[in-house]
Amino acid sequence: MDFERIKKYWEERAASDPSAQSTTQDYFMREIEYRVLKDEIGHHHPSSVIDVGCGDAWTTVRLASIYPAIHFLGCDYSEAMVKNARTNLATADIANLTISQHDVLKPVQGRFDMAYTVRCLINLPDWELQKKAIKHIYDILNVEGIYVMIENFIEGHDSFNRVREAFGLSPIAVREHNLFFKYEQLLSYLSDKFDIISDINISSSYYLVSRVIYSKICQEKNILPDYFDEHHRYAAALPFCGEYGPLRML
Repeated sequence: MDFERIKKYWEERAASDPSAQSTTQDYFMREIEYRVLKDEIGHHHPSSVIDVGCGDAWTTVRLASIYPAIHFLGCDYSEAMVKNARTNLATADIANLTISQHDVLKPVQGRFDMAYTVRCLINLPDWELQKKAIKHIYDILNVEGIYVMIENFIEGHDSFNRVREAFGLSPIAVREHNLFFKYEQLLSYLSDKFDIISDINISSSYYLVSRVIYSKICQEKNILPDYFDEHHRYAAALPFCGEYGPLRML
C-alpha cells in the first residue's frame, strides 16, 4: 500500500473497532509491549515521554496512570485513532497525558527525555520514509535521551515461519500495509545517532507457543485459533529467549 492507503486503513479500523484490539488483534502481544515499556520507564526515570504513533493510546494511558509524575504526550496521524485515544483518556481520568493529532513524518515541537514507537514505523511504505521518521524522533530527544523502538523485523518473521513449516503449518504473510525492518540495515543507520544499550527479541518465546504449538493444536483439532486462548496468556508471561518472532525492542 502507499502512504494514503495505509492511513485510510487505520482510519477505518479505528472507526470500526474502538477496543484494545484496534491496533492489533493480538491482545497479549500488547501486554508484552506494555510490560517492556513499563520496565524501561521505571529503569530510566524520564520526566517527559512521547508515544509516537500512539494509536488508541491504550498502552500509554496505562503507563501514565502508574507514573503520575511523568508528563506523557501521545500523538497519531489518524483522526479516528486520536478520537478513540481521547475517549480512553477521559475514561481513565488522569492529568499527566495529552493526546495530539500529528504525523511522524513532520517535526514535533518540544524536547523529551524518552520517545517510543510500538509497531508504528512499519506502517511507513518505504525505507526512506522510515529513516525520516527516525531522524525526527532523534531530533526531539534531550541530550542522553532514550528512544525505545518496538518494531517488527523481517528476519525474526522468517525464522518463526521456518519453524511453522517444520510443523506442517503454512507461513504467515506480512500484512500488505506493513514494511518490516531489515536488522543490519537499520542498525547501520542508527549507529551514528544512537548507542544501542538494549536489543531483545520480545516476541520469540510468545510466537513459538502461540504461532507454532497452539496453531498446530488448532490444526489437528480442526478449530480456529483464538487470540484469548490460555496458550496466548501463558506464553505472554514467558521470559524472552530466541530469535523466532518479528517484534524486537531496541
